[in-house]
Amino acid sequence: MDSDTIFTIETPELTAKLDRTEISIIHYIESWLPTFMDWNVEELSYKCNLFAEETTAAVDMLILYGLLTNAEAHVGFGRRIRVTDAGAKWMRENAETIRSINYMNDTDMYDVTEIAEA
Repeated sequence: MDSDTIFTIETPELTAKLDRTEISIIHYIESWLPTFMDWNVEELSYKCNLFAEETTAAVDMLILYGLLTNAEAHVGFGRRIRVTDAGAKWMRENAETIRSINYMNDTDMYDVTEIAEA
């Protein structure tokens, strides 16, 4: 799947146009809600198997959508983000769609015989 592919999740509250990196991040975050509401950006990068630069850009976009917000930084922990209440609600309501898109994007889950070639 091309990393430039944009997936649109439309709801009355928010129409989010998300790329592969943003989907990976919200999929991971949603899987831990409500146990964890704040995250270290570097840790998200590691957990989602992403590069730090692309994670930072994706987090910034998710902040613009209102799904995340910057959290108080802690010395030694780097930049932290927090899931907004509206963001947590939106992620829960769209969890099935987010999971489906993430599974479609995760080509490591499939072997060569299961992947269609154009």
